[in-house]
Amino acid sequence: MPQREIISLQHPLIKHLVKLRQSRDYRHECKRVLLSGRKLIKELSPSIRLRTLFLANGITPTIDADEIFFVTPEILKKVTGLENPEPIAAEIDMLDTQDLSSVNSLLILDGINDPGNLGTLLRTARALGWDGAFITPGSTDPYNEKALRAAKGSTFTLPWKCGTWEELSALLQSKQMNVFAADASGENLADCKISSPLALVLGNESHGISPDLNNIAKSIAIPMMGRMESLNVASAGAILMYVLRGVNG
Repeated sequence: MPQREIISLQHPLIKHLVKLRQSRDYRHECKRVLLSGRKLIKELSPSIRLRTLFLANGITPTIDADEIFFVTPEILKKVTGLENPEPIAAEIDMLDTQDLSSVNSLLILDGINDPGNLGTLLRTARALGWDGAFITPGSTDPYNEKALRAAKGSTFTLPWKCGTWEELSALLQSKQMNVFAADASGENLADCKISSPLALVLGNESHGISPDLNNIAKSIAIPMMGRMESLNVASAGAILMYVLRGVNG
């Protein structure tokens, strides 16, 4: 493992890492992802190749990587965008496109804009035993830094793919999935007949489900009490995934 030191904030590799963190287009052009945090990197290192590992000066390497760089706290702040970063970051390859043809419970994230919501929903799906997720055009990037932090590693352990409407339609038809969509005006969840295989659609935070999916999905709603009309999409998704999971559990 070659080991070197970087002390300049203007080093080309540091500029590359910052651009990876900030630019979706650049990430996908390079097919690389920036990770930060000791727990995440340690848990993923046995199964994912670390192209480069960045450690604060004085930290002893305990993880294998193609290259190891020792850097200053100021560089780690710039690279991670965090005021108080942990003393470790890494660059990895993006995942290959994943096959969802064998899933029986599919989470469809339809135009989810907030990276924290998207990451949280991937984490919840993984925790509740859902088989995979399909992310529609217009959704935020799962490799966005906030999405990665919210997902807590689920980005790399839950099968998922970003795909076209045509790919999603073909998948739903081939599996003959029963499609349900979260909608505050839908049928009361307690009164719905749920059967497997199934897909749950969670829509855009402001505009809801896209027309293409709304036309093929059965709308279901969480019964609300008091004056509250709706829940944040991550909260609603967690409740619906937990209830619907019983069909496949």
